[in-house]
Amino acid sequence: MATSIASQLQAIKTLVQANEEPLKRPFTRPSVLFNPKEAADVDIETILNIALSGLEVLISMDERFRNYKNDLFSYKSKDLDRELMGIEENNRIDTSISSYLRLLSVHLQQPASLKTLEYLIRRYKIHVYNSEELILCALPYHDTHAFVRIVQLLNLRNNKWKFLEGVKVSGAPPPRTVIVQQCIRDMGVLEVLCNYASPTKKFMPSSPVVSFCTAVVVETLGSVMTIDSDAVKRILPFVTSGLQPGTKGGSDHKVMCETNCY
Repeated sequence: MATSIASQLQAIKTLVQANEEPLKRPFTRPSVLFNPKEAADVDIETILNIALSGLEVLISMDERFRNYKNDLFSYKSKDLDRELMGIEENNRIDTSISSYLRLLSVHLQQPASLKTLEYLIRRYKIHVYNSEELILCALPYHDTHAFVRIVQLLNLRNNKWKFLEGVKVSGAPPPRTVIVQQCIRDMGVLEVLCNYASPTKKFMPSSPVVSFCTAVVVETLGSVMTIDSDAVKRILPFVTSGLQPGTKGGSDHKVMCETNCY
């Protein structure tokens, strides 16, 4: 009898411990606003309120940001867990995050932008599930401390951006030459940049993105001995989009395209 009671008590103790385990606060959390230990002490509601204050600033700059107030930054989103969601719902979230980051690429140097990123990192784990979109949004600001903070959150070891691992170690913003040299070594990186900076039916690239890509393309082409068909194929969509009549890509885009066509 005593053995049976002891077994039951042990089973109850194990169950209680299992239920309490998810409630334990982690020692650190990924963050672009706080150091990892400080971030662990900031709850999700506080992070959301910080993000909403930043979103209001962004809305005052561009009314399109208002579309995300009742979506990515809604109060009900506090209870979301992407890892418990189905594929369809995660795809919807990915689409919304992608469009938001493209819009944010104009304003990433603003403190308000980092406030909203903090919530996207905490709630939606964009540094895990949307890392490439996050990198592309931030690359035009590669010479800033904000870029370093973002890169330090990412796992880059097994993808095309692993050349940025040095940034995580040094904590120093990389010069553009680092990105240009990687484009020379891996034309796939150049292609991704050009595609991101090319207008589509759904997205119009921001001026900082176009200007950055323009500079990288020009410097890459100027650094290679010969421009082969592979390089031409990868940059052609970006070049042709800039030559289209009535393009909204910006004067930098048009100048680059006209210059490299002669």
